Formats: sequence, structure tokens, C-alpha cells
Amino acid sequence: MNRIDRLFAILLELQHKRRVRAKDLALQFEVSKRTVYRDMSALNQLGIPIASLPGEGFELVEGFFLPPLMFNENEAIVLTLGLRLLTQQAAGSLTQSADSASAKIKVALSEQVRIKSEALSGIIGFVTPSQKFNLDDSQLFIIQKAIQEKQVIHLRYHGYQKDEVNERDVEPHQLFYSEGIWYVEGYCRLRKDVREFRLSRIEKLNLRNEYFSKRRKSRGQPARKIEVRIRFATHILRWVRERQHYGFVREEGAVMVYHVHDTLELKPWILGWGADAEVLAPKTLRNELREAAQKLANLLT
Repeated sequence: MNRIDRLFAILLELQHKRRVRAKDLALQFEVSKRTVYRDMSALNQLGIPIASLPGEGFELVEGFFLPPLMFNENEAIVLTLGLRLLTQQAAGSLTQSADSASAKIKVALSEQVRIKSEALSGIIGFVTPSQKFNLDDSQLFIIQKAIQEKQVIHLRYHGYQKDEVNERDVEPHQLFYSEGIWYVEGYCRLRKDVREFRLSRIEKLNLRNEYFSKRRKSRGQPARKIEVRIRFATHILRWVRERQHYGFVREEGAVMVYHVHDTLELKPWILGWGADAEVLAPKTLRNELREAAQKLANLLT
């Protein structure tokens, strides 16, 4: 922790607690008592009135308070819920700062706003995947660095439901997290198109000593994806909308349209709807589903 952060943290301690001792602050921030005394002197020079009580510690002079950051009630709720969701879903060193961030927010709120935001956030919960994602994952660090510095990455990648492993160079553009899974999106030099790669399928990841400029998409040139059209039985349309596949594009009556890079992405999801889902296009997917249904029927007879 640098000195500026420590000074602000000490000020928060003084604001949050009535009285603090130099010994306790030294243990908390892993510095010497002499450093704590110097920090107190620095805060005094900044105009913050701190009283030193021999044998008892330090306290703010009565009447002093930190200037509010002017968070309104909705802003306070957003920050509180956001911190809770992060700590509930993520693991790693970054989440350890959530408690200190929460303390800073509470100090900056008026009493009325704080009480209202805590009351509302207390009745809102999140159901998240049981497995937390690790923000200290080495893959995330490497990919973040590559995106920021526009550096090419080399992947050994295992495709979905395929036994083969491909080697490919990728120009990474962004990381995103969806339904418990991390993905990196970038320009794949092997496929000569933008692709999304699931981090859990990356067997090996290296940085190339090569840098790139982000490619411009040609106007009027659509992304090369497969369009899938599925007609659903009317009585399940509501439930399909609730469990919609991420490749969904639009709805045309009882027909749903999807864009995917590979029909393998859709097959298990379609089979889950049984006879209530009829694939209209492409014909190759209809044939693959027919074969899969026949194999399943053979197993059950």
C-alpha cells in the first residue's frame, strides 16, 4: 500500500471508529509506530484536525467529517449490490479489497441514504454458479496484457465435442464472462475471422513477440456465421424465451433464428426440447439431429 492510500485508510479508520491507537494502526498497515506518527502529522498539515490523547490514541476533533461524495440512494444500492455480486462470484486478491471499498462507500453516504440502501440490498440476493472464477488466473493475466498491448497470442485449443487440438495465432480484442464461463474474443488467423474462445478449452497459451493493429471490418460484409431456423410448438414458446440460447438473433412468430459459428453449439440445446423443436434450416443440422435421435431410440429399445 502506498502512502497516499494509507493516509486515506487511516482517515477512514478515524472516521469509522471513535478512537484508534498508534500500535493498532501499525499492526494493521504493517508499518512502524514512528511511521504512524508521521502519517498523523501529515494529516494535520493537510488541515484534518486530529487530537492526540496520551496513552489513549488518536481521534478526530468533534464536528469534523469527510466531505460527501454525493451518492444518491440508487447509486449507493448499485455500488453495494455490485460489490456483493463480485465477492460472491469471484475469487482472488482483487476481491480482498471489497471490504475496504464498502467501508469507504458507507463513510461517504449520509445516514439516511446508508440506511435505505442497506435495507433494500439486504432483501436482494443472487444465485450464481457454485464454482467461482479466479481473478488471479494466469490465463486472465496473460490475455489482459495481450489485449492492452495489442500482442498476438498463440493457442493450443480443443474444439467443442472434437478430439482434435488446433494450434492457432489470435489477435485478442476483449474478455467477457457469460453464464459461469470466461471467453476471449479475437481475430483468428487460422479461420481468418473473428472467433470466441472458451478459456477452459485452451490447453496452452503463449504470448508471441508480435504486435497487431485492430482490423477494420469491411462495410456490408456480414460475420460469417451459420443461420439456424427452428420452429417451436406454440405451447413452449414462453419457456424457450426463458431458456434462450446465446446465439439467438430474432423471433419470427413460432420460428426462432440463431447465428452460430458451428451447429455443434446448438445441438444439445435443441435436443433438450424433444419433439417440440423442428429445425427448418440448415438441412445438414436436420440430418444430424435425425441420426442422434435414432441412436437414442436404439439405446432405449
